[in-house]
Amino acid sequence: MRISILATGLLLSTLAQADLLDALQHYELKDYPKATVEFTELLPLGNEIAAFNLAVMFYKGEGTTADPVKALAYFQLAAELGDTRAAGVISTLSKKLSATELQQADEQSHQLLEQVLVKTLEDDDSDRVSFPDVVSRKAPVYPQGAANKGLFGYNVLRFVIDEQGNVSAVDVLSSFPAKTFDKTSIRAIKSWKYAATGQKHQGKVALHYSLGPLSKHKVTQFMQQHKLVEYAIAGSPQHQYMLGTMMDLLATNASYHVNVDKDLPLEIREELPEQLFSRKSSFKTKIEGFYGSAEVNTNEKGVVTKVVSSDKMELRDASALLVGKELDEDARHGHYKLWADPGKAAFIEPVITLSQLHSGHYWWSMAAKNGSLDAQRQLAAFSQQWENYLLKNNDPQVQTWSGVRKILQGDKVEGQLLLDKAVAQNYELAAELKATL
Repeated sequence: MRISILATGLLLSTLAQADLLDALQHYELKDYPKATVEFTELLPLGNEIAAFNLAVMFYKGEGTTADPVKALAYFQLAAELGDTRAAGVISTLSKKLSATELQQADEQSHQLLEQVLVKTLEDDDSDRVSFPDVVSRKAPVYPQGAANKGLFGYNVLRFVIDEQGNVSAVDVLSSFPAKTFDKTSIRAIKSWKYAATGQKHQGKVALHYSLGPLSKHKVTQFMQQHKLVEYAIAGSPQHQYMLGTMMDLLATNASYHVNVDKDLPLEIREELPEQLFSRKSSFKTKIEGFYGSAEVNTNEKGVVTKVVSSDKMELRDASALLVGKELDEDARHGHYKLWADPGKAAFIEPVITLSQLHSGHYWWSMAAKNGSLDAQRQLAAFSQQWENYLLKNNDPQVQTWSGVRKILQGDKVEGQLLLDKAVAQNYELAAELKATL
C-alpha cells in the first residue's frame, strides 16, 4: 500500500505560532518530533489533514515505531473529520489487522475524536438575542488617506449598548487592511443610537469600505501580488484568511446577491466571476404585506413564478404575496433576492450562485483549522464551538466578550471571572467593561 503525506515546497515566512505549513515544513526536513507536536496541536481544531498526516507517520514509522493500530485510529479520525483520502486506506489496512487490533483502533479513534473541540464548520445561533430598535445609525466617514490610495477593506466589531441606547464601548475584532479603517469605524459606531430599554445589550457588526464596486483589475493585481490562491490552496492559514476576507468583500460589494452551493465542484479558475464586479443596480418596489427576505424566480415579463425560499414569513404566505407579482422589466428570466422591513419597500437584487471557493466563510474556516488566530477570533463571534476553543486557550479578546454576554444574560459570577482573566492579561477593554457592567 502506497501512502503519501501532503507536503509543499513553498517558502515560508517566520510565523508567530505553529500552523499547518509549519508542521509540513518540519516533516519535509525530517524533523519528525516537531512535525508530530504541531500536527497534534491542530487536532482539537478538527484538522483532518493533520490527522491524516499523523496516520501516515505511524504507518511508516517516521519519528516513532511503526504502529498499524495507531495508524488506523488516526486514519479513522481523518475520515470522521472529512478527509476523503482516508476511506480507501482504512479499507486496505483493516484487512491486515486482527479482530482485537481493529477493536483497539476503534477505541483509540473514539478517544481522539473526544479531544476535537471544533467538529463542524457551520455557524450556530448561540449568540442571537433580542436587540433594541435602531434610532439613528450613520455610516462611517471614508478615511481621506484610504480614499486617495483607492484602498478598500472592512472591520468586524463588537459593541455594548447602555440602558439609554447609547454605545458605550467598541472593540475591533478584525480589520483589513490592518488598522486602516479602525478609527473611523469606532467613531461611527459610538455615534449610533438605539431605543432605550433600561438594559444593556451586546452587538456585533461588519463594516465594509469601498468606493463603489471593487475594480477587477485592482483585486486581481492584489491577489496575484500576494499569491493568495496559490498559498491558500497549499494550506497557508495566513493566505487563507486573507483570501476569505477578499471573497467576503467581493460578495458584500457586488451588485448581485451571492449564494454559495456546497455541491458545486471546487474548481480553481483564473478569472473571477464578472458578476462580482458588475455595476448593475438593485431596485426597489412596494409589496404590501411582505417583510423579511425571499428568493424568487421570474419569467420573461419579470413576474414572479416561484418563491424558492423565505425567512421571517412562512413559505406559503410569501408565495401567496409574491407569485404573480410583477417586479420590474429589468427582472426578467432570473433568480432574485428580495428583502424588506415591515411596511417598507422591498430591495431586489439578482442572485449569482458560486462554489465554496468564492465564500469568505469557507476560507476563514480553513484558516482557523490550520492555525490562524485571526480567523479563529473571526469565527468565534458567530460560532459557539470556536468561542469555547479560544476560551480553553485563554484568549483575552474572547474572554472579554464572552464575559460581557454572560453578565448581560444574568450569569454575573462567570462573566466577571472571564473579565478578570482578560484583565490579568492586560486586555484594556476588559477593565473598562468590568467597571461599567
